[in-house]
Amino acid sequence: MTDINVTCIGGGHGLGHLLEIINDFDSVNLTGIVSTTDNGGSTGRLRESCDTISWGDIRYCLSKLSKSASAKEPSTKSLLFEYRFDNVGDLSGHSLGNLMFCAVDSLCIRPTETVQVMREYLGIKANILPMSDAVTQLVSYSGEQCHVGEVEVDDHASQGINKLVLTPAVKPSEEVLNTLKNSDVLFIGPGSFFTSSLPCLLMEAVIDVINHNSKLKVYFITNVEDEFGSDYSQHDEIHYQLEFMKDLGLTKTVHSLIPCHRVSASIELCKPYTIAKLPGDNGGRHLQPFYRDQLFELIQREELNNIN
Repeated sequence: MTDINVTCIGGGHGLGHLLEIINDFDSVNLTGIVSTTDNGGSTGRLRESCDTISWGDIRYCLSKLSKSASAKEPSTKSLLFEYRFDNVGDLSGHSLGNLMFCAVDSLCIRPTETVQVMREYLGIKANILPMSDAVTQLVSYSGEQCHVGEVEVDDHASQGINKLVLTPAVKPSEEVLNTLKNSDVLFIGPGSFFTSSLPCLLMEAVIDVINHNSKLKVYFITNVEDEFGSDYSQHDEIHYQLEFMKDLGLTKTVHSLIPCHRVSASIELCKPYTIAKLPGDNGGRHLQPFYRDQLFELIQREELNNIN
């Protein structure tokens, strides 16, 4: 059977868990394109001091894939990668993995190359790409209010966002564009919609290559629960999110994967969709056995379509 090219776009824990599951599937060439706009915690401090892209979400994805590559048992390398300093002065709060990224980045020409060095160090087969090699900030507009930086955007997202941009505007790497050009399946999400799922889609070249890939099937993996709850002004969160992606210029049909407990009265506005039994775990993530079965079914369906 010919391998199927699967690409996942996102950030934070949602993308890491998604990649970990798909990485176990046979006949899949897997790539994760990771948001690099985080400006909080250890990542934010390093952005300011080293003028570098955000490494935290990339580190987390590599750590999850490293665990998968070592028969579900964390290797010494992955444990070191996730080690966080405590009560050691200026190092307190920093992840050793983030510091390793900064060290390797000082020896490489581009962050994309830095990620490949760390991927080889951890023995990971799946490809991981930063969304861009350039440093940028996520900026949102809510009415007359402007919020700069991913932390601020996240803190005020429940107020509603009229516009989301990258400042300065940056371009994706050729590796990102070539990956999307040759992808058969694209998964967007799950995770924080504005700060994990969307940053990569704010680059015009990414939208263009997705729209022009005629064979590409795009799936939007919705979260286990409403992200903004009753405080959100939109009557249907999933429909609003789909419309927001269209407003960014995405013309490809987006197929939503929706947990059955999130079906709303206006679900027909979200066509096409798959409604599935997708309960959450204690951390608010998709419960892995159900999640795995549903992802496997979707990818298998696309494999059969490619054959036919």
